[in-house]
Amino acid sequence: MIELIILGFLSYNNPLTLYDIKKGMERSTEYFASTSQGAIHPALVKLEKNGYITSKEEVKNNRTKKLYRITDSGRERFSMLMRQDLGFDKYKSTQLLKMLFFNELTKEERLESINLHIKNFKNMQKDLVNIREEGNLRLEEMGVSLENHRPAKYENDALAFGLAYTSFVIKWFEDYFIRIEEES
Repeated sequence: MIELIILGFLSYNNPLTLYDIKKGMERSTEYFASTSQGAIHPALVKLEKNGYITSKEEVKNNRTKKLYRITDSGRERFSMLMRQDLGFDKYKSTQLLKMLFFNELTKEERLESINLHIKNFKNMQKDLVNIREEGNLRLEEMGVSLENHRPAKYENDALAFGLAYTSFVIKWFEDYFIRIEEES
């Protein structure tokens, strides 16, 4: 999965540093694909060894940065990965796991757990809104729109799904909170 993500970022944004890739993942893919931040550097080394990317050190303001670029064979690899079935995602939720055993908690503890889950999803929703707004500003600065910039259009589709999903989860757990609150 991390190979697909890195090659994808590099195919749209040449060149990038490890830091750029890490920040890009934090602001996008971490919401729907779990990858360890510590796995980025080893993945970059492997991708470079396989000839899918190249790196070049550049000194700017007395700081050395390593910039990564995708190669033609990296673009072919990315294209192949994009056409593969990535497999079925089983829905995993630590909150649902905890709910399975809610009987072990007091009513107050159950309510606190639900409230924390709602708070976390509201924070995620705010992050997604901020990401969308930042993306719209970047498009505006580039003088393009979602309609004529295909990568941004599809990124926005993923954001729209994330926003709809967070809205659903928040609403469902707010209703669940009321149900638990009304229990005797």
